[in-house]
Amino acid sequence: MNFLIMGLPKSGKSALFNTLTKSARQDIYPDVRVGTVKVPDKNLDQVSKWHETEKIVNGEIDITDPATNLNFDASSDFIEKKYLQEIQKYDGVILVIRSFKNDSVPHPYGKVGLENDLEQFTIESRLIDVQIIEKRIENIEKSFKSLSKQEREVNEKNIQTLKEVSKLIEQGEPYSSEIYTQAHKAAIGSSFLLSKSPMMVIINTDENQSIPQSELDKIKPLIRKDSLLIQMPLGFEEDLITLNDHDAEEFRNASEIDLNDFDSFFKNLLKVSNSICFLTAGKKECRSWIIKEGSSAVEAAGKIHSDIARGFVRAEVINIENLLKFRTEKEAKDKGLIKGEGKSYIIKSGDVVNFLFSV
Repeated sequence: MNFLIMGLPKSGKSALFNTLTKSARQDIYPDVRVGTVKVPDKNLDQVSKWHETEKIVNGEIDITDPATNLNFDASSDFIEKKYLQEIQKYDGVILVIRSFKNDSVPHPYGKVGLENDLEQFTIESRLIDVQIIEKRIENIEKSFKSLSKQEREVNEKNIQTLKEVSKLIEQGEPYSSEIYTQAHKAAIGSSFLLSKSPMMVIINTDENQSIPQSELDKIKPLIRKDSLLIQMPLGFEEDLITLNDHDAEEFRNASEIDLNDFDSFFKNLLKVSNSICFLTAGKKECRSWIIKEGSSAVEAAGKIHSDIARGFVRAEVINIENLLKFRTEKEAKDKGLIKGEGKSYIIKSGDVVNFLFSV
């Protein structure tokens, strides 16, 4: 999975990236930065201890931090227009909204305000989606000369449907609304739109700040119903990146910070993107794999290697909760809890899977 970090200048985008990737802090980041982050998985930790495995491999996600926006004023964008084409390659968005107060770090709009920032993002995201659709229509129109009359009629109908979608977005209709017909969704297909992209919103707080529920209630209508919101003191977390995990946890406990941590960050990121982790496990290696919820056994096999999917015979499956009740796999198998499943079996979170294949 590939996520784009979005937010106004000085909102904490780079602090999030640095914390996740253990990167050094700088004043300005002139280039786009891409990092690969290991996703913590308690099931993987448990199964690796059970197997006393030699090697542990976590699932991974890619995150992108755009270059620093140097237009630091009221004209600042959440995403610069030069990245309009680039953002369409991402699987989801992590939106960082500033809540922390620091006079030495001015806000582009002159004042820190969650409601105002989210309103501006909503307006900007609609404009971005409209531009993406307009570009799509333009590309379809360019192909008209080489098409037959019948193909042209199909594309004309498609253009009309895309214009309807564009108008609905401009009017502020959420993509999850029932007003979008199957024809609308078919016309958009797999195209990236901010309106339908998985999104997690992080409110970047001061170290000991917790947003009151009354303020959260005010901004709730500005956040898509299918998005998730968490609060994190990203500046504080960035300060801890030079410490090992044990010392960093002790420092958090001593500071009595009662906000979301990075375990909840990854848990929510998987949830908002409709993803789960399954496991492959043995003495030599235990590995966690990230797949879309609802994926079949053969699709999960393809995540590991196309040959395994192509030569799929069956999947031997046991959920980790059942596996941990036994001392050996043989005991679990004798009790009938390691089951042979076919291609259409739907993989569940925490499934430990051994794929049998022949090529």
